[in-house]
This record gives sequence, structure tokens and C-alpha cells, in this order.
Amino acid sequence: MQLTNHRLEKLKRIFQRRGFLGVLHFLYQSLVFQLKTQIAYQKKIRRETLTPQAILAAQNQISQWQLHPKFSIVVPVYNVEARWLEKAIASVRAQIYSNWELCIADDASTYPYIRSLLTHYSQIDPRIKVIFRTENGNISAASNSALELATGDYVAFLDHDDELTIDALFENAKLINQHPDADFIYSDEDKIDAKGKRFSPHFKPDWSPEYLYSCMYTCHLSVYRTSIVRAVGGFRSEYDGSQDYDLALRVVEKTKNIYHIPKILYHWRSISSSAASGYQAKPWAYAAGKKALESMLERSSYPGRVEETAYPGIYRVRRHIIGNPLVSIIIPSAGRTIDTPFGSLCLLENCIRSIQQLSTYRNFELIVVDGYDLPEEILNRITVIDNLELVRCPQPFNFSMRINKGAAKAKGEFLLLLNDDTQVLAPDWLESMLEFAQQKEIGAVGAKLLFPDGRIQHVGVLILDGNPCHAFYGFDGEYSGYFCSNIVNRNYLAVTAACLMMRKHVFEQLGGMDEDFPLNYNDVDLCLKAYQAGYRNTVTPYAQLIHYESVSRQKGVKSEERNRLDKKWRDYFQILGVDPFYNPNLSLRAPQFEIC
Repeated sequence: MQLTNHRLEKLKRIFQRRGFLGVLHFLYQSLVFQLKTQIAYQKKIRRETLTPQAILAAQNQISQWQLHPKFSIVVPVYNVEARWLEKAIASVRAQIYSNWELCIADDASTYPYIRSLLTHYSQIDPRIKVIFRTENGNISAASNSALELATGDYVAFLDHDDELTIDALFENAKLINQHPDADFIYSDEDKIDAKGKRFSPHFKPDWSPEYLYSCMYTCHLSVYRTSIVRAVGGFRSEYDGSQDYDLALRVVEKTKNIYHIPKILYHWRSISSSAASGYQAKPWAYAAGKKALESMLERSSYPGRVEETAYPGIYRVRRHIIGNPLVSIIIPSAGRTIDTPFGSLCLLENCIRSIQQLSTYRNFELIVVDGYDLPEEILNRITVIDNLELVRCPQPFNFSMRINKGAAKAKGEFLLLLNDDTQVLAPDWLESMLEFAQQKEIGAVGAKLLFPDGRIQHVGVLILDGNPCHAFYGFDGEYSGYFCSNIVNRNYLAVTAACLMMRKHVFEQLGGMDEDFPLNYNDVDLCLKAYQAGYRNTVTPYAQLIHYESVSRQKGVKSEERNRLDKKWRDYFQILGVDPFYNPNLSLRAPQFEIC
């Protein structure tokens, strides 16, 4: 009921902004995306099914490896249908890579056939170990019992009604040979119904901490170094329902050696008793997920609180702001005026007005940088604002230069680069960005920017085949995105400087903005410098503004700037390969997370 009401409220908001045709377009766009995904994925399955020749080639690779890690596959069992349990076990026994053991703990099942079935498999395959618990302790207790049987270098977790792909362990062992330091490996997954049809593939980004703190995106298949799982104490029963989330949150605190395999290696069974069928199956799991995040915050250097959202399993972690730091808001402007349905609008004054009137965080200063081209009447009105400083720049318009000049005058610990053609929508926009910008591991923080009609202008910048582009550009702002990526805090390679926050000392460490990019790509360049220096960049959809894109300057991208970006970063793009916050299984033609 909660989710249905949320959908109705969403459609109501779209209707208020864009009318009946806007609602129809939103529904049509969502439906088309789902249908295209289903059709493309079925084609992809047929195209990428392993052939006997591919399996033979994999076996030849195995024989040449230096490392042959042993995997302990942990399966807690309780009152599952025999056919699903048999399929789960069969998927392990069919593995191309054979150095495994299957550690099963039956949690005092009341179905009589389970004991005989498990006993049978343990007798026909010595790699299968079974323990029968004498009393039911639920999933964490059962998983810990199975863990006690594990002797492998790594543990992998398989639900009793799910399936591994035939190459699941092969791909993990292959990665370990390439990266022997791997402590945590996760891969992509899909769902499988009772008839064996696969659907809803989740092609995940590489390691994205902010995404994990929003939802359990790593999920299946998760493979951990056994010693780390034991070091953190295994599973905790008080988090049953989200025990895997709690484990992941504790493991990632102990290691940075986290790797992602961008391949479907796990089929999550979608039946009425499984969480894969929807939030109704296990509603208690979402309360446990919130509790796991609250526990994480208690251990964190950046404590805070957890808020549930209208989407079950999607959370908002709110970090406490440390102190009351000054934020220097730098606004390059020529004081342009535009016509709107409500009359003429001075962009700069509208921007400043929205900041002054809406912002709940009050410790900020405004630094307006102009080229001696602000109209006199506007100049007279803004210069009387108490916390505003005017910086003059006589050179021809160069966005990077003007930002650098503003930053040089800034007194704040934090810089907020802001276009004058923006208008604040969310009162706590500054707090929402400060929560991230204050963290020493984070470089640039971006916001969710919407066109005046509510369509998306920016929720993150992807770099596809060397070409920077905005994710879901032009989609309705209510669109949740690929696996909720538009409505959660998430890491991206770059964010737009139309609204970008960064600690001043990081900005200076990176050399500020490159003035060889006077109009375009200066923000991408800055973010790439941050990422290359070891910082991660983040977008928060909770900081929301309207963006009257390109009104304040000439539209278009100059080819020389695009060529300059390519020349400067070509070698690094080759090292990165596909944008780490995208996925090689997704199309490079457009930044819409479509399957290729």
C-alpha cells in the first residue's frame, strides 16, 4: 500500500508540472525502457551462453594458473522445496572450476525429505559437507554453522533456492589470479522464475561506497576472504533478514581490496517466499537493513542517522555536519535576464534570492565574479547584500578563470561552484552536500539539477568511450533510474560545476580549474584530477536545484575543448577502460543504462 500511494503521489507531482501529456510521456518512457531491457537481455543471454569450446578454453586457462584458491560455498537451508534445493546443489556441482566445497547447514527443517536429500548428496560427492542443527536458529545462526565447516581460502554465499552460473567460481578464481590481494569480490546478478526464465539483470558499478550506504547493491554473488569473515565475527542474528548487508558493511571497513566482476554469475530465484519476488515477501528485512546501517554509523568517523525512503530497501544516510564551517558560494555572472511565463527574470538575482530565502544552512558567503558587465541597477542591488563580495575579472569570459579568481578570495573551508542560472529547490541543499564534502575520502560533490519543467539535467556525469555525458539527461525528474540510481547517493566519475562542492584545500591541491577549458569540460577535468588523486566523487539527489541550462552563456561545445580533453586524458581513459561507475554490459551509445 505504501509503495502504491508513493506512485500515485509521483504521478500527481508530474501532472502538476507537466500536465496530462507529461504523465503519459513518463509512463511511456518507463514502459519502453522496461520492454527494451527485457528484449535486449534475452538476446544477450542467447548470444553469451557458454559453448563447449568456451568451457574447454576455460579449463585450459585453469591448468596454467599459479593460484588455485579453494572456495567454500555456504548454504543455510530451511524447509525449501526439494526441486529448488537440488537445482542449487546441481549448480555448484556443475562448476567449471572444481576446487570447491559445499558447506550446508540445515536449520532444523521440519520437511522430512531434506535430511535424506542432503545426506544423499554428501555421500555421492565428498566435497559436500552437511551439518544438521538440532534447533532452529534462523538464517544467521545457520550460516555461521555452515561457516564452521569451511576450510577454503574464500567463502561464497548461496541461498538454498538460487543458482550459480557454470562459470561463477572460474571467474572469481581468474580474478584472484590477477589480483591476489582481493578480499571482497562481487559480481552482477539476475533473477530467475519458477520456469527457469531469466530477467531483471543488475549490471552494477565498480566499488561505490555511497551506493552501498543507500542499498545492498553488491548482493549476489559475494565472495569474501575467509579470514576476514571470521575476523569480523561472521553473521549477527540481530540483523536477520539483512544479515548479508550487515556483513558487507563490516567487511568493507577492514579492506580496500574490493573488486567487481561485471558478469552475471548468480541467478536469484523469484518465487513467493524469496525477497527477489518483491518487498512483500520479507518486509522485516528492510527494518534490519536500517539497523545494519545504524550500526555502521556508530562505528564510523562520520556518525549520523538513517532515514527510510518510500522505496523499501532504499535508505538515506544522513551524516552529522562537523562544526559550522563557512561555505563560499562562487557565482560567475553577467547578470543576464530571461523571459518566463511569469515575466522577466534576472538569473543572478533569482539565484541569490533562492539561496537567501530557502537555505536552512546559514553560514555561507556569496562571491559573485563578473567581467565588468553587470548592469548598473543589478550591481546596486546586490552589492548591499551583507555576505556578498564582488570580484571583477576584466578578461574575456573564461569560466575556469572566474572560478579560480573567486576561490582565491574565498574565506570558507568549503567552495561551492554555482551557475547563476540555478535556483534552489531543497532547503537543506547545503547540508546535503556538506555531509559528503566534509569526508576526507571525497573530492567533488554534485547535486540533482532539473530543467524548469522538471526533467533531469544532471544526476551525474558518465564518460562513455571518452565522451562525457549526463546520465538520464531529459528524463522526468521523478524517474528513479537504473536500480534507483537517480534517487540515491551514488558515486560518479564526474559531476557538473553548475553546482559542485569541494573542500578548498582539495581544490588547491588539484591546481584549481584548468583555464585551458574556458567554457566546457573544466568540471570533468577537475573531477578526473580528483579521482586520479584517490578521491571519490559523489552525487546526492537530495540537493535539488532548477537549472536554466546554458541561458547565461552561448550553447554548444567547441571542438577544440573536446580535443583538448581527449588529448589530456586519453591515456587515463585507456587505463580506466569503461567508466567504473557504469558497466561494460551497458550501451556506450547513450547514458541511459541500456543493455548492449
